[in-house]
Amino acid sequence: MRTIALIFIFQIFTFVSYAQVPDIDISLKKDLILRKSAHYQEMIRCEQQKTANQDDYDVTYYALDLMPDPVTSILDGSVEVVGRVTTPTLEYVELNFWDGYTIGEIHPTDQSGVQLQHSRGNDLLTVILDRVYSMGESFRISIEYSGRPGDSGYYSFNFDTYGGAPMIWTMSSVFRARGWWPCKDVPSDKPDSIDVRVTVPSDLIAVSNGALRQTETIGNMTTYWWHEKYPIATYLVSVSIHPYEVIYDDYVYNNGTDTMQIHFYGFQGNYDANERINGLVKDMLTCYSGLFGEYPFVDEKYAQVDFLWGGGMEHQTCTSYGSWSEVLYAHEIGHQWWGDMITCDSFHHIWLNEGFASYAEALWFEWAYPPFSASEYQMMYQLYLGPGTVYVEHPEYEEIFDSGLSYVKGSWVLHMLRHVVGDTEFFNILRTYYASALHQYGTATTEGFQAVCEQVSGLDLEKFFHQWIHEEFYPVYSYSWTVNVSGSGYDIDLEIRQEQTNHIFWMPIDVTVTTSTGEQTFVVWDSLASQSFRLSTNTMPIGIELDRDDWILKRIQEPFVDPTFDQGILLVNGVPFDIYGDEIWNFYEDRAAWGAFPISYWDCFYPSLDDYPSTLPQPLGYGRVPGDILGRFSSVVWIGNDYGGDLGSWQQTSILPYLESGGNVLLITRKGQAYLDEDLREYLGIQWIEDPSSTLQDCEATLYGLRHMSFNGSQTSNAVFDTDAMGEESTLLFQETLSFPVPRGLGVWNHPADGGAYRSDGGHFVFISGRPYRYDTEHLRENSEFILTNFFHEGGGPGAGGFAQVSLEPNYPNPFAGSTTIRYFVSQLSEVTVRIFNIRGQMIASLVEGVMMSGGYHTISWDGHDRNGNRVSSDVYLVVIRSGDNLDAKKMVLLNSDG
Repeated sequence: MRTIALIFIFQIFTFVSYAQVPDIDISLKKDLILRKSAHYQEMIRCEQQKTANQDDYDVTYYALDLMPDPVTSILDGSVEVVGRVTTPTLEYVELNFWDGYTIGEIHPTDQSGVQLQHSRGNDLLTVILDRVYSMGESFRISIEYSGRPGDSGYYSFNFDTYGGAPMIWTMSSVFRARGWWPCKDVPSDKPDSIDVRVTVPSDLIAVSNGALRQTETIGNMTTYWWHEKYPIATYLVSVSIHPYEVIYDDYVYNNGTDTMQIHFYGFQGNYDANERINGLVKDMLTCYSGLFGEYPFVDEKYAQVDFLWGGGMEHQTCTSYGSWSEVLYAHEIGHQWWGDMITCDSFHHIWLNEGFASYAEALWFEWAYPPFSASEYQMMYQLYLGPGTVYVEHPEYEEIFDSGLSYVKGSWVLHMLRHVVGDTEFFNILRTYYASALHQYGTATTEGFQAVCEQVSGLDLEKFFHQWIHEEFYPVYSYSWTVNVSGSGYDIDLEIRQEQTNHIFWMPIDVTVTTSTGEQTFVVWDSLASQSFRLSTNTMPIGIELDRDDWILKRIQEPFVDPTFDQGILLVNGVPFDIYGDEIWNFYEDRAAWGAFPISYWDCFYPSLDDYPSTLPQPLGYGRVPGDILGRFSSVVWIGNDYGGDLGSWQQTSILPYLESGGNVLLITRKGQAYLDEDLREYLGIQWIEDPSSTLQDCEATLYGLRHMSFNGSQTSNAVFDTDAMGEESTLLFQETLSFPVPRGLGVWNHPADGGAYRSDGGHFVFISGRPYRYDTEHLRENSEFILTNFFHEGGGPGAGGFAQVSLEPNYPNPFAGSTTIRYFVSQLSEVTVRIFNIRGQMIASLVEGVMMSGGYHTISWDGHDRNGNRVSSDVYLVVIRSGDNLDAKKMVLLNSDG
């Protein structure tokens, strides 16, 4: 059998056709996540306060009668609570309710003349029932109350104004319903139904959950009666009151035979401002109904109502918005299935709400904008590679409830499950979960969802759920392969290694083999730290990729086999033109990141414009940069931003293996901590310090040849590092001097002494913190050219050989008795050595030993002592300066006082 040498890269550029990406603005969702995360922490704290008595009964029904006064900000209300006893006997009930309200009558609903005793404290209302109830019996009590809810500290019932008119709105998430009505404020106990009657001045409209049963006007007051006939968690109950502009649309379902009305309750003019995305609501309902099962509340309504809380909240049948974007709509509408119809049983399992709604976003954009895929959405907009578990082990600790885990990694659990079981079975799982008698209109745990997955797929998924829900991080794959002739075909011996140290993952991996006649995809089940597979093809393999379609949350360290590094500079753009407009356009028109050097171009984003700035060539590709492309370039200039999805492209590009092979990288970006994981941070030789999203006030150069950089806009959201804690091979380039008690690092250059595996003078890594498009373009252009010339040795000009021309001026004084000053010139940034020799050629002292010196004049002194600290005798000595093979020498005479 003849062994054929491995061929890894193509010898021509590959132009890939990618889907046209829709206009996706993820920023509003990020703000929403931060807000909701804070609210969830309140829910968790409140859930821990659930009393033993509250486990002794289930609430089956609430009836609210509310009369909010927009003039006095007083809420008058009454509530009927119906509960079923789940313990042998029940004598009293404890309800969550703010202590500040004045309690009126409390009585059995059907016995208004019988007053029930009650007590209060710690926002808990205890009501003594009219008798002892037995298991299975139901009690019905009515409670009247009045007060100013804005004083409660729960901020759940808000008297505001908008456009000069009253704007009264609720935000019961999370565990804030107790701030405006007595209830058992626990998400795992959903009442079977609820009635909400709201009486307001007749020029206002009151909106709530479910269907509008009746509108009744008496005098100048109107009562709106809303009925939610499905189970609903207390944090999903809402009321919004305003002189809304009301617009209707139709959702047609059941093969076109039925229609449900969509309600838009908007601030004046707001519907028109969001007309395009408002028009997509019925399509989102159609999309999700086809994928998951019919919209769960189709016989009631779907409504969207404007309110004054930033972001959005998935109130059941009645989503509330304080921000408006397609991503938010897709997320919140997805919640109607996942979070509203099926609610996580506890906040250990919050990913069942938020991870599902986040993956609904990916499914929407895949459905609406083919051939754009859910994989592309996940990689561009939902990539989390940090620590922590999806299962919230300690919900009371805010740092463990992380948006990257519950939202983003939670969405990846579903995305990966989809590939493990296959598309058909995956959507069968979701439809079965939707229709499950155990979960529909109820609650669920991760274990309950796993059971549905195993029932439908027939697979044992314990390993899958354990590793992705309860373990941290993700697999880091590296691989190598050889080819052998086998009969008329070829055998590929593929070795896949998992480089992470925390856990070995069990996953199917797509292996795409490119041969001389096309492509073939194999699936291998990888479950070991190092595992070998044999694949067979009919024609000669010339390339292999793992998980090319991004079905796994992972990193891949692509092998760089004989990289050529022969095609100069690759510029990678990570700033969306359609969002940053003239800022980034002018940045590129001015060649701010590469100056006069020729470049090739790669874009993290699919084209959103008809053309590019005139200085940019057509892109070679989009998204992550494949290893076979990367290895052709001697240097990469990456313009990052972490906005709109470019971070995922960086994280999935094999930057560290490229550096270790000998490639050079210049990274200019804000949010540096997101880009530099632990391995890259250690390679760079820096330690983060201060707020990772600091605002910069200046950028001062610290190395001769570089210049200070001014700003042409605000430099927010930037990471800085400790200038006193840097690696031996790291050189400080720029620092911030105004924002902190001591200067903090903004720019650093790592220059490994041994270079890279394939290039002894390569492997250089420069990081500059800051929004690249808000640095003065002239200043940044000069610095970029300096870095590319003197650090990366691009262009064949000064620095191409890596060594400087050096020369010595006569030392002064000469002869000397005490010490003498040596002045020398270095033509460019280079590694310099300055030593003292006696006239017999023996080295006496080393003044500068292999230190990177900037171009220009430098001075150093010698005090007549040798390297052991001993004073040498009077004599003639030589000072020798060297940079590579370039050197200069001068004589000097030492005259000691003793002779």
